[in-house]
Amino acid sequence: LSADIWALLAKTPPGAGDEIQLTDAIDMLIEKETVEAYHMKGKSHDCGNKLGYMQAFVEYGIRHNSLGAEFKAWLEEEMGIKK
Repeated sequence: LSADIWALLAKTPPGAGDEIQLTDAIDMLIEKETVEAYHMKGKSHDCGNKLGYMQAFVEYGIRHNSLGAEFKAWLEEEMGIKK
């Protein structure tokens, strides 16, 4: 995104969740200039709310290269999951 996004964000009224939405500002930016995007593959999490943040933290914690197995074992123990 170009630096113009900042001025547009300042003019963007609150939207969903009574929060300023980046996507609303991007829509305004598209009216002024070309905006490039990347279509992500895989899963995304809404870290703008507490549950989404926790889900992301747990998912990525389990997949962590060096700590994932230990974190998963701890989580299973905390949840009472028997192997």
